[in-house]
Amino acid sequence: MTKTKAQLSVSIAVLSASLLSSVTGFAAAYDAPANATTRSYAPSPVNGIEFGDQVFLSGGERRITDFQFEYFLSANANGNETGELFFRSNTGGASGVEPLTTLYRSGEFSLSTGFQSVFAQALAVNVPSTFTWSVVFNGVDTGEQAGLLLATPTVGASFDDFWQKNANGTWSTFLIDNGATAANFAARITAVPEPTTYALACIGALALAGYRRFKRNSA
Repeated sequence: MTKTKAQLSVSIAVLSASLLSSVTGFAAAYDAPANATTRSYAPSPVNGIEFGDQVFLSGGERRITDFQFEYFLSANANGNETGELFFRSNTGGASGVEPLTTLYRSGEFSLSTGFQSVFAQALAVNVPSTFTWSVVFNGVDTGEQAGLLLATPTVGASFDDFWQKNANGTWSTFLIDNGATAANFAARITAVPEPTTYALACIGALALAGYRRFKRNSA
């Protein structure tokens, strides 16, 4: 993938140690937890700009049931800020790897000040082994700050760049600090095997049970 280098502004932020610990018993297909001290990134200007992270899921689970990501909104925000979450497959554009095709769209949700988690739960979204999740912020006025938190994947993987949508609808990849800072955004993804995988597993189990019964009866 071609990397387009850009010098980007980031803000230093302190994250509560309990920010990502509220979900227990989490079996993640992808997990990039934010650290106790982390940074946030957003385009400038931020309003209406879609940007996000291409991730690679661990294991064979491809049906997303729960998705969590982290953002920061400055304390001086006036309350009209919103966000929207997207899942996109990396199969479009001239390069064939741009995140064009929409797999999921959350609809707008309100943002709150400080460090916050967004939970999309009880989903049933089939995704490929690699896809891009992205957000759009709106209503962020001059002097306010909103951004996604940076993190390091501990389950699954991610390129150390991120995707950002251009004004003409195409996408480009960007680096932070000329690549010195990995551009991975904090997120957790829970996924299960697709229904066809369950069906094949059940057929295999029934076949094995039938074979064992046949062996017992013929002994």
